Amino acid sequence: MQALQPALPANAMRDVQWPRVPGRTCLLSIGKAATQMAAAVLDRLPEDANGLIVTRQGYVQPGFAPDNFQIVEASHPVPDSVGAEAAQTALHAADALGADDLLLVLMSGGASALLPAPADGISLAEKQSVTRALLRSGAPISEMNMVRKHLSAIKGGRLAARAWPAATHMIAISDIPGDDIAMIGSGPTVADSSTCAETLAIAAKYAIDLTPAIKNQLLSGALETPKTGDPDMQRVTADLCARPADMCAAAVDAVIAMGYEAIMLGDALEGDALELGKDHAAQALALKASGRKAALISGGEATVTLRNRSGRGGRCTAYLLACALALEGEPDICGFAADSDGIDGSEDNAGAFLWPGILEMMGGADQARQLLERDNSYLAFEKAGALLMTGPSGTNVNDLRVILVG
Repeated sequence: MQALQPALPANAMRDVQWPRVPGRTCLLSIGKAATQMAAAVLDRLPEDANGLIVTRQGYVQPGFAPDNFQIVEASHPVPDSVGAEAAQTALHAADALGADDLLLVLMSGGASALLPAPADGISLAEKQSVTRALLRSGAPISEMNMVRKHLSAIKGGRLAARAWPAATHMIAISDIPGDDIAMIGSGPTVADSSTCAETLAIAAKYAIDLTPAIKNQLLSGALETPKTGDPDMQRVTADLCARPADMCAAAVDAVIAMGYEAIMLGDALEGDALELGKDHAAQALALKASGRKAALISGGEATVTLRNRSGRGGRCTAYLLACALALEGEPDICGFAADSDGIDGSEDNAGAFLWPGILEMMGGADQARQLLERDNSYLAFEKAGALLMTGPSGTNVNDLRVILVG
């Protein structure tokens, strides 16, 4: 798809640079685009460079198997023991670096779950439990990652602190609304401004059950993260190579070429997916009433508060089903919503399509509404034959939503 082109590592990383050092270069690439990012810079690395690549299961770029690099496929969105072992490998590699060396970190969405390293006194099972609760809570990614940072031995700048006195440089593809580089992958090499107190407040806000041991460590400040002024954070640099805004700008160009007026609603929209869907439906209806041929385009990462733990659906299908129900089959309005990484939440679809007669294909508006209320938006679009199936895309710059009017 045209909108994804500027965010694909082969394009986004063509001109990236990093510090050159007299010593060793150790590469750590983490996330859903980890192998694609590594492939994009492989021929520019020193011949003796080595390192670790950690990606989601099934996300390895076909045919990519470079010498001197270990490739690990771990679980997402809930971390597993494979990812935990990889995190320890990364920490040990950082420990072995000296003042003449460089830790080059390539970061893409999904890294928070793929590289779990529970802080001292916290078990992997406890981190998994907190992660599941956060995923169900409807918390935005920024708040989720604040919690993840403070329960980790690798996130929130701790990997860079372990690598010191080596230099650390991160090149990131942003999957964070607003592009806060310290939040991408929970910022393992970036100083953290959030606090233990904020972590406790987030847990209370969403009724996240923390064990007494974790609460006590947060209350005492024992789990505080490295800050900007810390001595071991003084050789840290970071750059973005692709952003949600790049994808949205390419989508704008595409719809204009199709003869539509492009209306950009924002590349960093957050909030409840159902409310967002209703709002965009209202805007589409207003555009049609005014006789305009237009495309509503938006990026960002909406949230879904799960009520049915066995439900099947992601934020894109939830958004689109809420939109369809609000449109009530209005003619001449269609569109799609999809996660740019190729997976909407934890299902196998990237997203779904919308057209005027889709509710009837779902069994009618009442049936569609019941499916949405039970967090089964995936099943609604599956019934209509409207799921968007792409497989792994090789990048991750949040969701893209396009509603065409006229």
